[in-house]
Amino acid sequence: MRKIGILLLSFSLFFVFGASIRAAGVSDSIAKKADHAYNSNLKNTALTISYKKEGKQFNYKSQYIPIKDLFSGYVDSVSWDAKKKVALVENQGKVFVLNVSGKEIIPLSNQIVAPTEWTRISKGSVEVKASVIAYVFDRYGDSYKDKEREAWREKLDFLDIKETDGFPGIRDSYLHVSLTYNDK
Repeated sequence: MRKIGILLLSFSLFFVFGASIRAAGVSDSIAKKADHAYNSNLKNTALTISYKKEGKQFNYKSQYIPIKDLFSGYVDSVSWDAKKKVALVENQGKVFVLNVSGKEIIPLSNQIVAPTEWTRISKGSVEVKASVIAYVFDRYGDSYKDKEREAWREKLDFLDIKETDGFPGIRDSYLHVSLTYNDK
């Protein structure tokens, strides 16, 4: 009987302390939370963009989406500053800055700078992590009770993204992101 008691106590301690160690190991960064929400093992992305009842579909052999596919035609402009090594997504007088320079950027009053773990440059194209876009604009994002996510959602509201739905594909290894822009 004593062995069973010790076994139960050991199991309980392992469960309690093991769970708290795992919880402490989860980073507070949006990128890590997004990966956790949508399964970071998925290496491909299927993006569907809806705007004014029209749809476009893209498939990527990557966890990242080229910003031209994501924003061109839906915002005022998308440009590249080769000298500073930043991509600029402008809309409604505000600018979303995607920095791939490796240097810190001090934003102007109308600029929002994306954290570096959200972006990368690949084959000459600036890309943003699909899970981050899905997480920040998630249609059911309020259920996460994540104040940092809510703050980013508010900061990036000028991009006119109405909502996203992220679905981890079980059989196809794709993160399926359905993104809807507001009708202008």
